[in-house]
Formats: sequence, C-alpha cells, structure tokens
Amino acid sequence: MQLVINDKNEITAYATVGDIGGIEYTGDIPNNFYSDFKPAFFLFKDGIIYENPNYVKPVTDLPTGPTSLQQVVMQQAMTIYQMQQMLMQQNKDIAKLKGVNA
Repeated sequence: MQLVINDKNEITAYATVGDIGGIEYTGDIPNNFYSDFKPAFFLFKDGIIYENPNYVKPVTDLPTGPTSLQQVVMQQAMTIYQMQQMLMQQNKDIAKLKGVNA
C-alpha cells in the first residue's frame, strides 16, 4: 500500500494498487481504515497508522435552496413577466378594437 502524507503527518490519500507517489507501507492497518477513510482522519507517525485525535470534519454544508434575497428577486422577476404578458395582451385587444371601429 502507498500512503500520501502531508507535513502534519496526516494521510491524505492511499492506494492499494499502483503508484501514487507516496511512501510504501506494509504494516498493520486499523480495522476501520478503509471504511472510515477521509483525508486527514488518520495519521502516520513512527511507522504506525492511527486515528487523528485532532481531526475536524470539513465544513461542506451547502445551501439547499435559494436565499431570501434570491427569493425576492425571483418573485420580482415573475411579477415583471406577468406584467409584460398583460401589456402584450392589452396591446392585442386594443389593436382588435381599433380594427373593429375603423
């Protein structure tokens, strides 16, 4: 197995087959290494792999919908669209009335 280690001794990547430019490792592997692996979750120090006690889960919470400002802008855009549609219909109606009275 090859391990890619950063300057904090955190394992950032691994490969069981092939060469990823890491260090070769043939020692014991924690039981949860493959199932729980995340970059920096495990440390490699003094030839041993162990869980990083200082691991902090990266913040990846992305907004799931539009913000309140985006909602207001979308509502305004919808209102403008509806007004444009109404004006177009009124212009058609006026043109028909002019044709009837002419």
